[in-house]
Amino acid sequence: MSGRLPSRADFNQLQHLMVLLEQRSVSRAADRLGMGQPAMSRILARLRDQFDDPLLVRGPRGMMLTPRAEALRGPLGAWLREGESLIRDHGVDLGSMRRTFRLASTDFGVLSVIAPTLGLIEREAGGVELAVEPLSDASLRRLEDGRLDFVLTGWSPHGSSLKSRWLFQETHLGLARSDHAVHASSGSSEDLLKWPHVTATVGDGFGDWIAEELPELADRRVLISVESFSLTPYLLAETEAVAILPQRAAERFAATHDLRTFPAPVGIKPFDYHLVWHERSSDDQATRWIVETLAKAFEAETGAVQGRGNVISTTNPG
Repeated sequence: MSGRLPSRADFNQLQHLMVLLEQRSVSRAADRLGMGQPAMSRILARLRDQFDDPLLVRGPRGMMLTPRAEALRGPLGAWLREGESLIRDHGVDLGSMRRTFRLASTDFGVLSVIAPTLGLIEREAGGVELAVEPLSDASLRRLEDGRLDFVLTGWSPHGSSLKSRWLFQETHLGLARSDHAVHASSGSSEDLLKWPHVTATVGDGFGDWIAEELPELADRRVLISVESFSLTPYLLAETEAVAILPQRAAERFAATHDLRTFPAPVGIKPFDYHLVWHERSSDDQATRWIVETLAKAFEAETGAVQGRGNVISTTNPG
């Protein structure tokens, strides 16, 4: 008598066997599983062959379990319960979750998307860590390769295996010292050529996005170019330089430093900002939770722009 399962056990057939052992009847087992009695009889025949044992035999009061079948009942039930627990969607226990999510983003993305929801993440899932690396032209490839979990980007996420959540549409503003003469001008491209510029690069490999949008500013004097939007207010404070930034960054810096915004030149198109992940994670409950959590700060904007869930922008710094 043995409770061991065959080395080549079929999960579906073992589920059928468990019902047969519980019902001790081919007809009742067939009714329970919603199939005809002939089909259930064929399944029992295959199980007998697989286990090299009759499993159920006729007795004075109907079918009886063989000693092998009796020995199988406990181990088989436990095995099936463990197997079902592996494939069942249990949701996510935020309180006990210990997980690191790897993201690529500029500091604009960190300030505009992650910072507004970081407190909520801390409260709901204290075991979650967000590990952010600089955005680059290799970030989407790293996402596809499994080296990243998410990419925050204002550039169009290409790839049939990529999924994206539209977060918001962003415009631009100029930024300079509060007493800068640029505030008395029209803020045209011609006016901006009079002043040196602080330029924040979007990420490694993306080039000069301002020159791409406004070719007339390609020859502007760049006083300093840095890979950080967050350094811009400090670099403007003691110079005659100006900067063109995404609106959220410009307004934040103006509110926290002695700076003032001015209208950006006509011709810079708005851009759409996206949270991107790979389709392999689409059914992962923790991934879904991160997507919904990071998107919460922009629900009003999402509702105002119906149908923009996967809109792709043409150009997008940040």
